[in-house]
Amino acid sequence: MKRCLILLAIVLAAPCIVPAPLSALTGEEILARMDVNKVFTTISYTAKMQIAQGSVVRTKTMKAKATSDGKAIVEFTNPEDKGIKYLKIDKNLWIYYPEEDDTIPISGHLLKEGMMGSDVSYEDALEEDALAEAYTIQVSPEDASFEGKPCYLVILNAKKDTAPYQTRKIWVDKVSFVGWKAEMYAKSGKLLKESVVLEVKRIGNADFATKVRMTNALVPNRYTVFEMSEVVLNPKLDPSIFSKRFLSR
Repeated sequence: MKRCLILLAIVLAAPCIVPAPLSALTGEEILARMDVNKVFTTISYTAKMQIAQGSVVRTKTMKAKATSDGKAIVEFTNPEDKGIKYLKIDKNLWIYYPEEDDTIPISGHLLKEGMMGSDVSYEDALEEDALAEAYTIQVSPEDASFEGKPCYLVILNAKKDTAPYQTRKIWVDKVSFVGWKAEMYAKSGKLLKESVVLEVKRIGNADFATKVRMTNALVPNRYTVFEMSEVVLNPKLDPSIFSKRFLSR
């Protein structure tokens, strides 16, 4: 279950429905069914991100393009952030600020910060390793569901110090393989974040999670809602847009 939140093309998209075999699925097989790279090779969309703290809500709008091999570019279009661009290539991330005409790499402690003040960290956006490489994966034997939908409860425990969370729990629909809900925990066992899919749309042959809420469990009444629109799968994209040179155009 790769996650490329910048451009939530990967964080928020869910793959097409694939019937499950009669035999029980392993955790790795369940996560493989969620692999968005099996749905598209390129994607473009517009999006709205609402960052809420109590009654105060800030709205960011953007247009994005991404590929299934780890490249993405986003340009913000709301007046406050107009012209700011994000470029992601594999595990590298840069931000371009038009007022300063300056491009800044994001690394080190900055990876822990929220993107554009949201509840999704840059570290979340860059997590591209197969989860099987960073976590042990098991399926809970207990029955699980999300809003009445039967689910697999997949539990991941970190086996690498570089993993951003010690434990993850993911509620995966047994029919559509949409990951309806995920919880992320610290080493202490404290819940850090929770994400919930709010809306799924049929796009081509895929069921896409087009609206997701990420809640910060450490800050009361703090959450971010990300909503995609105008989604186009497999558009022809100019490879040159995924370059640092393109950022300053």
